[in-house]
Amino acid sequence: MSILDKVVRIEKTIEKLAARKDAPVTALEIRRAILDDVEEQVTPAGRSRRVFPYDEVAIEVLGGDSRSRTATTARRASGPALPARAELEAVLDPDAGFLEAIRDRLQEAGCERPGRLNVSVTVLRKARPDWKAGILFRVAYTRTPSPAAHQPPVREGAATQPAAPSADAARPAQIVVLEGDATKKAYTLSGERTNIGRLAEVTDRHRRVVRRNQIVFLDADSETSQTVSRAQAHIRFTPPAEYRLFDDHSSYGTRIVRGGRMIELPSGSPRGARLQAGDEIYFGRARVMFQIK
Repeated sequence: MSILDKVVRIEKTIEKLAARKDAPVTALEIRRAILDDVEEQVTPAGRSRRVFPYDEVAIEVLGGDSRSRTATTARRASGPALPARAELEAVLDPDAGFLEAIRDRLQEAGCERPGRLNVSVTVLRKARPDWKAGILFRVAYTRTPSPAAHQPPVREGAATQPAAPSADAARPAQIVVLEGDATKKAYTLSGERTNIGRLAEVTDRHRRVVRRNQIVFLDADSETSQTVSRAQAHIRFTPPAEYRLFDDHSSYGTRIVRGGRMIELPSGSPRGARLQAGDEIYFGRARVMFQIK
C-alpha cells in the first residue's frame, strides 16, 4: 500500500468517526486511527530500508468527562459522542501496552524497530482553538537533535572556518512546466507555501484579491490551461527538506504520476501528499515535474 493510499485510508477513518451520529466513538477506534497515523510517517531510507524518523510522539485527544454519567454518550454540537477520559487513558497508556503497540505496528509496516521512543498522551476536554471542526485527535512528531560533536577549544587569535551549508539547503526544489502555458518554464520553490493556479491574482466578485499564485498558468485559450483552476493547489515546505502537495478543491483535480502509477489527491484534503524528486504532477491536464536541483 502506497503512502498516499494510507493517508486516504486514515482520512476516511477520521471523517467517518467525526461524522458518525448513530453511536459514540469508542476509545479503541481512536487508538486504531492513531496507530494508522503513526504508520503513515514511515519513510524509505534506501536499499529497501524503511525507518520511522522520529523519537518523540505527542498525542492530544478529545475525551468526555469520566465523572459524568453521560460521559460516553454526551454528544458534541458538531461531532460524535466522545469516549470517557478514563477509557482513553487506559487504552492509550504508553506504559500499559500502547508504546509496544506502536513498535509492533511500525515493525509490521516493514520499519526497523525504533530504539528510543517517547510517547506522551494528553486527553483534552475541548479542542484546541486551531483545530478544524471534526478533529478528534492530533499527533505531533519530533526528533531530538543529536548532540553536537565535540569541538576543540579555539585558541586566541586562531581563525575560525564558517560552517558548511547543509546538503538540503544547497539543493532547492523546483517545478518544471512540461505541458501548459505558464509565465515561466521553471519555478524555484521558496518560502513556506507556494500557490499554483491560473492567473497571478484571484479576486472575488467585488474584485478584492483573495489569493496570489506563485506558479502561474496563463488564462489562455488553450484547452490545457483552461483545465487549471484559479486556485488549483499549493505546495507546503517543512524543514529540513519535506515538500507536500495539496489540492485546493480544483475543478479537474490534481494527480501525481510516480513510477508509472497514478495517485489522485483527495480534493481539499488537509494532509496532502509528500512529493519525491522526479514526480510528474497533473494540474487538470497541465503537466509539470518536481525536481531537486
